[in-house]
Amino acid sequence: MNTRRLVAWYIAALLGTFIAISPQQCEAQNRISLAQFDNWIFQTAGRDEAQCRKGLEKKIELQFVRIEQSTPLTESQKDSLRLAGQGDIKRFFDRVNQAREKFLRMEQKDNNLHINEAYQLASPLQQELSMGIFGKDSLMAKATRHVMTDDQATQIQERVLEQSRAMMEMQGKVFIATISRGMAMTAKQQRGLQERFQKKIQQLAKLPDEEERGFVSRSLFILWLVEIIGEEDFPHFDAEQMVVVKRLENRANDAKPMLKLRGLLK
Repeated sequence: MNTRRLVAWYIAALLGTFIAISPQQCEAQNRISLAQFDNWIFQTAGRDEAQCRKGLEKKIELQFVRIEQSTPLTESQKDSLRLAGQGDIKRFFDRVNQAREKFLRMEQKDNNLHINEAYQLASPLQQELSMGIFGKDSLMAKATRHVMTDDQATQIQERVLEQSRAMMEMQGKVFIATISRGMAMTAKQQRGLQERFQKKIQQLAKLPDEEERGFVSRSLFILWLVEIIGEEDFPHFDAEQMVVVKRLENRANDAKPMLKLRGLLK
């Protein structure tokens, strides 16, 4: 094959490749099905609606187990809570169906080329499943507060406080271990902080809400760290360590209004 024929053959082959990839095929690559849309919603809860429903039904029963770690439930109380939990499930799937309808209208309107918009419809529902649909504002939570006797409510609250304090103590240990690496704390300094953190946590009349516990607890820990280091009987911090403390002091002062607003600081 001479050079001209070889060049002609190469150009023809290249054009054939371009022609083979039609605009319709490019669009098809950008399309998603309703099944894929559902998969985005349910990816952390069984991948499809049926599996998700089964999982949520099981979580209702697990709520009973959690409550009965604090106080026994009567069958009548369980029936009321189960009905409320099923109401939460229905409300969640009502929102899912609304999102599906919007997705299908969008697909009919513009051939579903705006994948980001579709994902924005699915993402809040996916997050709701991940966080749990039986939170403090759920029908089940409200029903729990309604059907509990005063003694049961007290026992549940004591259990919740005990678990929250244990969680916060663990977070405090992680905070101290993390910040000690940047400040080169001695073992004595770390132990001193852990002991004082534990005492302060036990003295808290109110604890951070579960939804924002990480951020709020860290703000409290920074404030406590700055206060504790200034105590006369606390192990001495050297000049390099105090440079870090001074930076943290500014963050502690910035956090005070937020902590006061949440009732965690007088």
